[in-house]
Amino acid sequence: MTESLVRMRRGLFFILLLRFGIWDGSKSGVWGLIMRHCVTFEEDLFRDIAGTVPCHHMQGLGLYAECNNVTDFRSDLQEVSPAVRSLCLYHRATTLPAHSFSQFGVLEVLSVDGKIEKAQSGAFLGLDSLTHLHLLFSDSLCREVSLESGVFQGLHNLKELRMNGLRFANVPNTVFSPLVGVSKLQLYGDCIEDIGEVFCRLPPWMLHLETLILSYNHIATIQNQGCEAGSRSWPVPVLSGIKTLDLSDNPIKKIVPESLKVFQNLSSLEFGLKGQWVGGIWESGIGSTGEILLRGDPSDRLPLGFGDLCSLVSRLGVKSLLLAYSVIEELSVEVLKKCNNGLKRLLLGFSEIKALDLGFWVGVDRIEFLEMNRIKLNNASFCTHGKGKVWNITTLNLPQNLLKAIETNQFACMPLLEQLDLEQNLIESLASGAFHGLQRLRTLSLVGNHIKVLVRSDFEGLVALEVLLLHDNHIGNIEEGVFRKQMALQELTIGKLEYIYQLYLSVLFYGFPPKLRHLRIDAGYGTYISIGSASAPDAPFDLELNGDLLEFSECDSPVFRKVRELKVGNGQFTCQSVFMARYFSNVESLEYHAHPEKILTDYTGINKLTKLRRLKLTDLNFLNHTDPGLTFRNLTNLKTLLLLNCRLNFLTKSIFSDLKSLRLLRLYSDNPMTILEGALYPLQSLSVLVFDRLDFYCDCTNSWLLDWLEGSRRVLAVYLQRQLCVLHYQRLNFLSTMERLCQTDVHILCCMSTAVCVSLFLSAALGYRFARWPFLVLFFRVRGWVERRLGNKRRKRREGEEEEEEEWKFDAFVSYSSRDEAWVMDELAPRLEQEGEPTLRLCLHNRDFEVGKGIVDNIAESVYSSRRTVCVLSRRYLRSDWCALEMRVATHRLLSEQKHRLILIFLERISPFELSAYHRLAKLAQTRTYLDWPEQEAERLEFWERLRRNIADRDGKEERSREGGSVL
Repeated sequence: MTESLVRMRRGLFFILLLRFGIWDGSKSGVWGLIMRHCVTFEEDLFRDIAGTVPCHHMQGLGLYAECNNVTDFRSDLQEVSPAVRSLCLYHRATTLPAHSFSQFGVLEVLSVDGKIEKAQSGAFLGLDSLTHLHLLFSDSLCREVSLESGVFQGLHNLKELRMNGLRFANVPNTVFSPLVGVSKLQLYGDCIEDIGEVFCRLPPWMLHLETLILSYNHIATIQNQGCEAGSRSWPVPVLSGIKTLDLSDNPIKKIVPESLKVFQNLSSLEFGLKGQWVGGIWESGIGSTGEILLRGDPSDRLPLGFGDLCSLVSRLGVKSLLLAYSVIEELSVEVLKKCNNGLKRLLLGFSEIKALDLGFWVGVDRIEFLEMNRIKLNNASFCTHGKGKVWNITTLNLPQNLLKAIETNQFACMPLLEQLDLEQNLIESLASGAFHGLQRLRTLSLVGNHIKVLVRSDFEGLVALEVLLLHDNHIGNIEEGVFRKQMALQELTIGKLEYIYQLYLSVLFYGFPPKLRHLRIDAGYGTYISIGSASAPDAPFDLELNGDLLEFSECDSPVFRKVRELKVGNGQFTCQSVFMARYFSNVESLEYHAHPEKILTDYTGINKLTKLRRLKLTDLNFLNHTDPGLTFRNLTNLKTLLLLNCRLNFLTKSIFSDLKSLRLLRLYSDNPMTILEGALYPLQSLSVLVFDRLDFYCDCTNSWLLDWLEGSRRVLAVYLQRQLCVLHYQRLNFLSTMERLCQTDVHILCCMSTAVCVSLFLSAALGYRFARWPFLVLFFRVRGWVERRLGNKRRKRREGEEEEEEEWKFDAFVSYSSRDEAWVMDELAPRLEQEGEPTLRLCLHNRDFEVGKGIVDNIAESVYSSRRTVCVLSRRYLRSDWCALEMRVATHRLLSEQKHRLILIFLERISPFELSAYHRLAKLAQTRTYLDWPEQEAERLEFWERLRRNIADRDGKEERSREGGSVL
């Protein structure tokens, strides 16, 4: 069946479902046909479905849908439920036609990514509920795109429009006319050379516009020359209502005075900083502005006088100043006084300050928020340089600097401080009283430093602390009671612990903080964790543990029963040598990542977690130590199951028999995994089946999975179109190969069957009428020729006489794959033909077949001129067509002659599941004795004797299975 025929079938089937009301997408959100382009999912499943296209989904706007490699907007998007509210798609089409999305009447968010060359009028008609539209035409170049003037017709409720990567000069003047409700317009990387190109296209009735972003364009000069060669001015009513104006990352070299006078009510202004025209910002006539962000060029940071910035802050009444990628000559008290004490937020990032006076804040002591990110700061003694003055700052962020130590009373002048961020510095120690005076501090981050020791006095005064982040530190010692005063703590992360072999949580806290909601511990190898007698938190909390070997000394602590979400990574997780998970009886979400090569653990204790709703297992070994059928038993409330690279050869019905509530199943495996027929049938609530990566066989035994998905109205198969299968040593697309090999259109099949039957009936009638006697003559001639032919090959004595030795040309015909020829020629033939008594005569195809004769004739003659047939079985033998023919000829002789014996030798272990695909051979293996090639050298002498005895035996009676081998 061709690809186009398959797609036509599915398209017609979808239309029929809608026409007759069989599918109600508003209720289910998914349907059972196999999707080639699109994925539809509900909001609570988004966490565990990897994104098919880059997309930011807004919270609370599900159903969500994502489409990839769309070539036809009308046909490919039929895979999406009409009930979606958020749709992101990547396409390969060149034209966006009218009514492309008209079937999505409740759609609110739409993102279209692809190299469109033309967008027709009415492309978005029918989207009456659409509020957010993002059109990405190119991620690097300004494409020549033809937008017809009515392309946005019908979008009267649109609030946000983003257009990236087109040449804006080609956009019609009236393109924005239908957008009466837009409040945010972003034109990013659209090769805009003059802001007038945008302003003159804004309709006078776009009075809700508050945010205008024109970043990453080619604007070099800002001036007001009006519109259409001076015939009319800019739309003042529209521009005067703008609150946020972003002109960053433009090569602006000149700002004409009074050119921005229309902007008198800005709350945020962002410019690309070029140094030489900083003073031109206030000369532009712009009004007061609450926030200014100036961003320099990361590759060419220009020197900047901070005094000029303070003059700008003072003139425009700026409350928040953000400066990035620049070189500041001086930052001192005298310089900051020019800001007139109106500045409340100061952010300096990725910059260099040549002369820094840490007491600069005294000049603007109303600063409440200070961030100095990656400015090579190696000293943070702000209070020492403040000359005893109190600083009413509430947030101090100093990440990615060069701080090595926190001294005593370092922040004592900041009694109102609530947030302190010291991430990714070089801090090795905390002096006694380092955080003295910070009684209001609620968040402290020391992530990614070099802290090795935590002592009792480190956090003693932080009684209001709610969040303490200490992970990514190599901590070698923690003193008793280090967190005893943090009773308001809600989130705590510790680690990585080194050389701490016993961690007593009870003595760290002297009782768990009652408001604790999240605890993370990164332990070293072989860390014993003791809960002790500490009381559990008042409410359920999340626990995250990382370490190569995590062992607990108490198994049945009430603290474990308070854990709601449990994450365990990178190691063994035991209590008294028993898998620890079973003791978290109230856990609802479990993530466990193990090392299958290092850890020998029985994970069946997971089946004790009857309240479990989400389960993510990564790199677990189910082959030798755990029965997967028992592991998932009793998990009747489980809704999400992720099996990522777990050692599972087969997925069977017994594994999923109790998962009645499962809605999402996600599978990934680096090793071959087989989904046996009917394995997914027990999953009555399944709505999403995600195939991250699986190795399939291109075999029609897998067609049950496709039939099941096709027949289901509720299961969405994600990424199935990406999976590969193996056929004749080639990796092919699984879905298209299975359709080509196994699926047949019912109507075509019926039509062809009827035509064949009618043709056969007519041929038989005509043949009987006109060619009866010629056919009879031909039949008798052929039969006589066959009898004479076979009579020369095989003579039979009269009934009761014994067969003579000389009438058999060979003792045995050996059927084997050419890839096993080395074993046959080096092992089998010498052992039987040259050694032992009696010596035997073997027929080997590479040696004894008659040259020039047809292969089929050679096979038939060799089988019928040999007393026995020996089949050397391996996986290569099963895949050989010639070996299958030899087996078939030998089987026919076995059925017709009771004296003939067929001897099976298994060179390698072949499971019953693999053998089941070869019906004839599987039946023989179940009813007849066979020989296994022994792996031990000592057992091979007996193997050769048994084989020789069975070939030379004249009785024709099979040897019983009391010696070696086994009967399946």
